[in-house]
Amino acid sequence: MRPLELTRHAVDKLATYAIQGARLASWREALKGGEPFVDVTSVATSSVFWWEGRPWVVIFSQDGETVVTTYPTDERL
Repeated sequence: MRPLELTRHAVDKLATYAIQGARLASWREALKGGEPFVDVTSVATSSVFWWEGRPWVVIFSQDGETVVTTYPTDERL
């Protein structure tokens, strides 16, 4: 199984939250424990996972092999 790819947009978005290097590895590891769902409005496959004290939302490509974009929610522990 090949590793999940990130689009340039997703990488840039993560960089805005200072997520690079070892922190990015930690983020990727946390992503594996996400809860997938399908957005009924856009039919996009998404996932929500907890990392660093808040839920993150990830939007995947149609084939589910690429992270298109990602963002943290405002909810905190």
